[in-house]
Amino acid sequence: MSVIISDSGGRAAYIGTTDTNGVFTTASLRPGNYVVQFKSRNDAVKANDYALVISSGRKKVTADSVAGEKFTGGGVAMRIELASSASISGQVADAATMVDAGGRRLVWVSQKLGSHLPAHWASEDSPEAIEARTQFNFSRKNLQDRQNQGVGLF
Repeated sequence: MSVIISDSGGRAAYIGTTDTNGVFTTASLRPGNYVVQFKSRNDAVKANDYALVISSGRKKVTADSVAGEKFTGGGVAMRIELASSASISGQVADAATMVDAGGRRLVWVSQKLGSHLPAHWASEDSPEAIEARTQFNFSRKNLQDRQNQGVGLF
């Protein structure tokens, strides 16, 4: 699948493809707002629904049931903001296969600052997945609290 990442001015910051596992990682990008677009010319993708994830540091954006025909049309786009220079990584995977051998759901674990381990999927009951979900839920609650205080997103 092709991956095109554009900055807020619409300039391409990364153009590439996912590997055989549907994974991609960019080099370090400057702080700012980015749009990650996924496209495919392969009509075989129309037969499935897909799970998507992009992440950078603690920021993560997911979609868990994207119809395959969207990739062959205009593509699928996701937005992410980088507060500091960092890479963006992500994966496109068949939504039906996003479980481990024990039937547990998989959770995307972002790369930790200073870690040599790349971003990856982990079983939902693993310590790293529990930590990732806790951080995500804390961030969402913090955002909701800020919105209730009159601070909005633009």
